[in-house]
Amino acid sequence: MGLFLKPRPPALRFTGITALGALLLACQERPSAHSDPAASASALAAGGAGAAATVGAELAEFGTSANRKMLHDDGKGCLEDLDKIKAKAPKLAKSMTALRAQCQMLNGQCQAGKRLLSVYYMRTMNMTPERAQATAESIASMRCRGADLTDRDRLLRALWEISDGAFMNQRSDCEKNIAIVRELGATVQPQSPDDGQIKGGPRAVFHNGAACLARAKDCTGAWRVWQENYPADAMRNLNETQRREIMESGFRSSIERCKDEALAGTTPAKGGAPSPALPQGGGSPLKARHAP
Repeated sequence: MGLFLKPRPPALRFTGITALGALLLACQERPSAHSDPAASASALAAGGAGAAATVGAELAEFGTSANRKMLHDDGKGCLEDLDKIKAKAPKLAKSMTALRAQCQMLNGQCQAGKRLLSVYYMRTMNMTPERAQATAESIASMRCRGADLTDRDRLLRALWEISDGAFMNQRSDCEKNIAIVRELGATVQPQSPDDGQIKGGPRAVFHNGAACLARAKDCTGAWRVWQENYPADAMRNLNETQRREIMESGFRSSIERCKDEALAGTTPAKGGAPSPALPQGGGSPLKARHAP
């Protein structure tokens, strides 16, 4: 159906730790044209080269530490390390703008981080404003924390976390994120006809949300989410029996972790006993659960 959204590639991060030595040479403040050659020679004779190597090692450690803290969601600690680099080697610090932007996002400065990253992409990578903004938002969906998130930010983050749980890592917050997508997906509007994240993401929650729960070993919840969020327009002209058959067939073929599970209101699982019957007397099949 073209609705399954897999996680985007990992965020751009500072990975130039091994290249810091070379960068340091380019980033060191050079003597001005009016500096005293004799004084420069004297400084070198006094061990200036050794001092530069020591500073270089220190800056490399700060860079490694900042990157590590970013990966562990420590935005505050990351920014502190980057500020230490900025104080000693401003040019090197400027080359680490993408890392700083992500650490700002982690530190509760989502909007500032997005702006900084967008400008970085436009200036450094020659992206158009639209592409730069979309790429910054993609990274923000993984990094943004705190109180200054917009509803759009919250929706994109929930969609990313559901995809992460569906395709990468077992998570315990699938239900929470599905609820956010259902709430905000009805109100947050696409910014353009090309805004695929907002146009397609909430529609894909029937699959990705179910896959997230399946990875968390909750097949009953996965089947419920699949049914409750299955796009109604895909089965508009079908009768109830046909709808149920299509939903069950699609679920068992797409959510492989649950393909052999006994599920309420379905045909018997492969090699298993018959599943519990649907509720009688007006009960909704979309709310069916395992029998106790």
